[in-house]
Amino acid sequence: MRNPLRALHPRQFRGVRLFLIITVGAVIAALAGTALLRAEHRGLVIGLVLAAGLVAGWFWLSAFRPVWTAAAAVLGFLFVVSVLQETGPSMLQLRGGQVEAQTVSLRESDGPADRYHYAVIALSGRPVGGELTLDEKAYRIGESLTVVEDPDGLAHPMLPAQVAEHRQSWLAVVVLYLVTGLLCLLAGRPRRPKKA
Repeated sequence: MRNPLRALHPRQFRGVRLFLIITVGAVIAALAGTALLRAEHRGLVIGLVLAAGLVAGWFWLSAFRPVWTAAAAVLGFLFVVSVLQETGPSMLQLRGGQVEAQTVSLRESDGPADRYHYAVIALSGRPVGGELTLDEKAYRIGESLTVVEDPDGLAHPMLPAQVAEHRQSWLAVVVLYLVTGLLCLLAGRPRRPKKA
């Protein structure tokens, strides 16, 4: 039986380059979505990732199909932003646990949006990694609350209701990644030679 893949030329797979740019951007966004970075700096990271992706794409994606490339780039950007937003909640869904905690300090965002960042400790006295971020000043210092925390402190803690809002969000991110990959392959297909 003839192998159908033998008819494919390496040029058929050059769309993998665009997919690689998007994947690297998503990995950086996933790291930025953890507790390694303050919540208000995430926008800056996305801006830098987008700028680097545009520069890399400009030099690396010549002769790609422009319509498919634009569609893949837009969907890829949405994918990277989704990874940034959903990394923490997904980690808490998959491995987080609820803990009774107490607020110990409050910090207001430096950015344009009024957001409040609480440092919390478990009632046992153990610090909880990261900061609880809320849109409103909902708690006083020393007030008790229940948070969902990552056991290794890699994700910012969230209220149980916040985690519930992101229920199964990782599944939507996986589907978006697969569709982005398909668009990248379509963008990299060689153009048919024009008939004389």
